[in-house]
Amino acid sequence: MNRHPAVYGLGRTYAAHAAEMGAAPEPVVFVMPWTALVPGGGEIPWPAGSELVHHEVELVLHLGEGGRNLDRAAAEAAIAEVTVGVDLTARDVQARAREKGHPWARAKGFPGACPLGPPVPAGPFRGRWGEIDLRLEIDGTVRQRGRVAEMRPDPPGIVALLSRWFELLPGDVVFTGTPAGVGPVRPGERLVASSRALGVRLECSLLPPAP
Repeated sequence: MNRHPAVYGLGRTYAAHAAEMGAAPEPVVFVMPWTALVPGGGEIPWPAGSELVHHEVELVLHLGEGGRNLDRAAAEAAIAEVTVGVDLTARDVQARAREKGHPWARAKGFPGACPLGPPVPAGPFRGRWGEIDLRLEIDGTVRQRGRVAEMRPDPPGIVALLSRWFELLPGDVVFTGTPAGVGPVRPGERLVASSRALGVRLECSLLPPAP
């Protein structure tokens, strides 16, 4: 049986973003289908049933090793590659789900919800995760800017945390959360996610809603 990667997402790992969402700064974990991934970005279909999509620039981890109940050293060694990604969120769909106590799957896992930049080796950043910067521009205007130093837990801590609850496997992908500054995206706007430290750039845009 062919296995597609598990895609894990975390929220509230940056205190400033948690505050702007009116939430406590504590990690929230959710799982997305692999069909949400779009390596290289490009044009993304507008999510069905939504009128409000938000951008969230994130550091993304690619796991080369897996396991359960990993200690910090093993968790750090499991991170093979890193890149930037954009977690596109159907915010109105998410709000309605929250009101009813329902899962966020439709808001976070629609086709194309997770465009990814090109992965780079993680080795040079082990022990130096805080030096990684994140930036998101929309049509040339900076909307989000942050550093992994602001994230709690840090990338090895996130992998160790996930391994308590899930059996991680090689090939799994982890979206680690977003800094402050999230906001709406309109059809046709050009999103550019980048990291100077990683030397990575990702471009994508959302197509108009289907008639």
